[in-house]
Amino acid sequence: MKILILCGGSGTRLWPLSREDFPKQFIRLFSERSLFQETVLRALKTAGEEDIFVVTARRYEWLVRDELSELGLSRVRTVTEPLPRNTAPAIALGLKRLLSLEVPPTEDVLVLPSDHLIKDSSAFLRAVEKGLRAAAEGYVVLFGEEPAYPETGYGYIRLGKELPGDLFEVEEFVEKPDRERAEAYSTDGRHLWNCGIFLFRMERAVADFRRLLPEIDLGRSYDEFVEGFSEYPDLSFDHAILEKTGRRAVVPVRMGWSDVGSFRAVYENLPKDGRSNVTFGDVEVLGGRDNLFISQGRSLIAAIELENKVVVSTEDAVLVLDKEEVQKVKDLVNLLKERGERRAVRGRTLHTPYGIHTDLEEGERYRVRKLTVRTGKGIPLRLHHHRTQHWIVLRGTAKVRIGNEERFFHENESFFVPKSVPYSIENVGRIPLEMLEVQSGEYLMEDDLVEME
Repeated sequence: MKILILCGGSGTRLWPLSREDFPKQFIRLFSERSLFQETVLRALKTAGEEDIFVVTARRYEWLVRDELSELGLSRVRTVTEPLPRNTAPAIALGLKRLLSLEVPPTEDVLVLPSDHLIKDSSAFLRAVEKGLRAAAEGYVVLFGEEPAYPETGYGYIRLGKELPGDLFEVEEFVEKPDRERAEAYSTDGRHLWNCGIFLFRMERAVADFRRLLPEIDLGRSYDEFVEGFSEYPDLSFDHAILEKTGRRAVVPVRMGWSDVGSFRAVYENLPKDGRSNVTFGDVEVLGGRDNLFISQGRSLIAAIELENKVVVSTEDAVLVLDKEEVQKVKDLVNLLKERGERRAVRGRTLHTPYGIHTDLEEGERYRVRKLTVRTGKGIPLRLHHHRTQHWIVLRGTAKVRIGNEERFFHENESFFVPKSVPYSIENVGRIPLEMLEVQSGEYLMEDDLVEME
C-alpha cells in the first residue's frame, strides 16, 4: 500500500496559534509531537517508510524534512506542489508521482490529512483493514467517526445500505449543517463525521479523475503535469470526485478523531479540570467554567469567573471569544489580511530552513532579534543595502564570512556587518548556535535582501 499525506493548509481557523507560515499540522498541543509527526507514525504502522509520500507546498518542504529528521526518518518522500491548490489537485499530483514510479494499477492508496487528531491508533488500523477489502472490490472507501457532539463545522456522511464487513454505502454527503440539524445528526445513528480519509485502488482513482475531472490530465508526463499545475481547478476531492462518483463505501469507526478545525475541537480534545476548564501554559483561573485558556507567549493569562470562553495568548496577539463563535475566527483573519496586518500571516517567531528567529523589540530605525541556527545549518551568503547588523554570540560557535574575510566567533563575542557587504553565518559546532541580532537603518523590511547563493 502507498500512502499520500496531504500537508498544505492556511493556518486560519486556529489563529493565532497557527499562521500561514506555520499551520496547525506543525503545532504541538496534544502530545510532544506535532500532528504531522503523529500522522507519519500512524502511516508507518500500515506501510514502509519508502511507501509514504508527503504532498506539500514549497514553503513547507523544509519544515516537513526537519520534522521527519526529528523522527529519524530519511526515506519518506516529498511531492512538492508548485503553488497552493485544493485537495483534488494535491491528490492528483500524488497519484501522478506514483504513476511516474510505475506503481501497479492494483496498488491500494491511502490518503491522510496531516493535521487531524486520532487518539486510538488501533481502531484506525482495524478500520483500514476493513476498508482494504472494500477497495479490492472497486469501492472508494471513506472513514466516518461516530459523532461525539453536535458539531456544525464538520461535514457529515449519511449511511446507505449496509455492506458485508461492517461497512455501509454512502447515501449522501452533508456539508456543515446548522445547529438544529447537527443535533439531530449526532443522535440519529444514520450520520457520521466525514474524517477526510480516503482509500482506493490506483486504477479506480485514475479512472475517476479522467472521467470526472479531465482538466487534470494524468496522461501527461510528470514534468508536464507539474508545469501545468497552476491551470488546474481549485476544487476539493470531495466536491470534484466523491460527490459525483459511484460505489462509495464508508467504514464507521470510533478512533477519537477530530480535524482540530476550531478551538471548540481543541477544547473537546484536551484534559479538563473539575470545572471543565482547559488550561495550557501559564494560566491562573479563579472560578468560572467550560473555558479554554492557552498561553504560548511570555504573558500570564489570569481569568476570573469566565464561562464558555476561549482566550489564546501568543507572543504577538491575544484572541478572546465565546466558545459558540469559534467558526468566525477565519473571518477575523481574513479581515486582518485585508488591512495588510502582518500578524495575520506570521508571528514574531519565524521558522526558517536554517533555524528560528524571534523579534524581541522594534523601533523606528532598529530591530532586535534572537536567532537559533541548528547544528550543521547556516544563513547563506547575502547582503542588505539599507541596514547594518551587530551580532552577539550567546551560545555555540559561528563560522562567519564578511566580505572576503572569514573568522570564528564564540560565546560572548560579537561582529559587525556593514551595509551592502555580503556575509554568511554557519553553525559549525555540536550544539545550537544562539545569537542576538541588532538591525539598524532607514529601511528594515524583509525585501531588503539580496541572496548571493
